[in-house]
Amino acid sequence: MRYLFLAIFILFAGCATKEFNDKNAKEINLKSKSTLRSLEDYTKKALTFKELKLKYVKPTSFIDDGVRGEYVNYDINGIKLGKFKKIDKNLAVYGDKIKILDNNKTVKLPHLVYTAAKKGNLIAVVFENNGYGIYDLSNQKLVFYKKDDDAITAKYLGSRPLFYNSLVLFPLLNGTIAVVDVNSMKFIRNIDISDDFIIDNIIYLNIVNDNLIMATPKRVVLFNPNFLIDYKDSIKHIIDYNGYLYVFNNEGKVIKFDSNLKKIKEKEFPFASFFAPSVCKGNIYTVTYSGYLIKLTPELNATVYKTGQFDTDAPLKIKGCKIYNQDKVFIIE
Repeated sequence: MRYLFLAIFILFAGCATKEFNDKNAKEINLKSKSTLRSLEDYTKKALTFKELKLKYVKPTSFIDDGVRGEYVNYDINGIKLGKFKKIDKNLAVYGDKIKILDNNKTVKLPHLVYTAAKKGNLIAVVFENNGYGIYDLSNQKLVFYKKDDDAITAKYLGSRPLFYNSLVLFPLLNGTIAVVDVNSMKFIRNIDISDDFIIDNIIYLNIVNDNLIMATPKRVVLFNPNFLIDYKDSIKHIIDYNGYLYVFNNEGKVIKFDSNLKKIKEKEFPFASFFAPSVCKGNIYTVTYSGYLIKLTPELNATVYKTGQFDTDAPLKIKGCKIYNQDKVFIIE
């Protein structure tokens, strides 16, 4: 038995050392800045912003509950948000509070906030306890609240609530979409797309070409009231662009689907582990943990660039044409 465990350890240790490598990669040297007024967010709360200059602060713990840690954020206009983390163009979150950025008002809620979305006077909120609710700014109160089952889940990726016609779709932490009618403020139904003993949170939720697309780290689902179409995989990231879905899996593949979940094409980068991709000037960019920059056209034609500029052991995030990494912002031209 001891030898069996040793063999398994060696096997997994060998696999862990494999990483993406491209001998034909093109050399590239990206321009970088260490100050940028439009720098509004980063990753894993690992930066402190002082006078709009970046100062890298190493995380003191692997635990990040959205409350602990020293960090200060600024919005796109350079307005200091303090410890609030911007989650969309008009909302920032810290603990049990939500800040509305266009009027700088703060709303205090009864539970820690996981994510939220705003439409008009309504803010749809998913809480850390896997409850969800709707806050009415005109009445200044929570006009709907419902608690779902407790969930133990990895929350490093998540999706925000989605307003769709007269409905709000809440992506919960247990692989369930809760549907609420905003006219009656009544719960309609749950859509459960988690089919594993291990609970999965919702990492993607959007309407693409009038189709409701949802995903957990194990499954992409096209929902129709009469049927479900799904694609199962080990999923790391999903983006949609021009009516198509691009799924980045944990095995180094990028798969393109139409909005009916019909597979169009796939591209493989053996042993590649991807940072979250982003669209820049009509192309899709991602960075691998081995330090390569990959450019994908919408047709999945790939160009791989080699650069020694990235520190992939530090937080790295791509947003639009900017790559935020440690104390620098690299510009994709």
